[in-house]
Amino acid sequence: PPPHLIEAAQKAMRDGHNGYLPSPGIPAAREAVANDYTNRGVPTTPDRVLITTGTSEGIDLAMNALVDEGDEVLVPLPTYPMYTAIIAKIGAQARYYRTDPNNGWQPDIDHLRSLITPRTRVLVMIDPNNPTGAVYSTTTRRALIDVAEEHGLTIIADEVYGDLGFDGPVPLLSTLRSEEHTSELQSLAYLVCR
Repeated sequence: PPPHLIEAAQKAMRDGHNGYLPSPGIPAAREAVANDYTNRGVPTTPDRVLITTGTSEGIDLAMNALVDEGDEVLVPLPTYPMYTAIIAKIGAQARYYRTDPNNGWQPDIDHLRSLITPRTRVLVMIDPNNPTGAVYSTTTRRALIDVAEEHGLTIIADEVYGDLGFDGPVPLLSTLRSEEHTSELQSLAYLVCR
């Protein structure tokens, strides 16, 4: 690590800042995330933000809060494998919706709709997508929101690469969605529950 980080860590330890932190994260960090969301058009309060030790922990927390054994989760294919691992750990079932390589890897909304059953609880949306790199069009994003709202699904919006879109930052999904029921994951490893 760079010398200034080593010095900062040493100073923090000397000043007594080396114990357990609040489970949801340091209040100043949660406030900063809430302010960032608010500045990006999604009014958010710090009590809706959890700072995690990595995005994988955020995925795990969100899935365990929303999904029970036997429930179903809609997951894009191809997908980031952490989702399927956590779904399997819970004893739930991943239902894979197609993305079309001939259409810029956009989700096949009709196929997605055909997978929904009374046990479906969550729609995972990875945008920009890992592993394809696809950035979903506004039309596709609105269609995913419509499906979720029509069927009472919570969206887990994995927006970890949102600031790295090929054409610039991708707007937060919540800027398009008036309903609450969205959990968003960002690359600084925080989870925003709406």
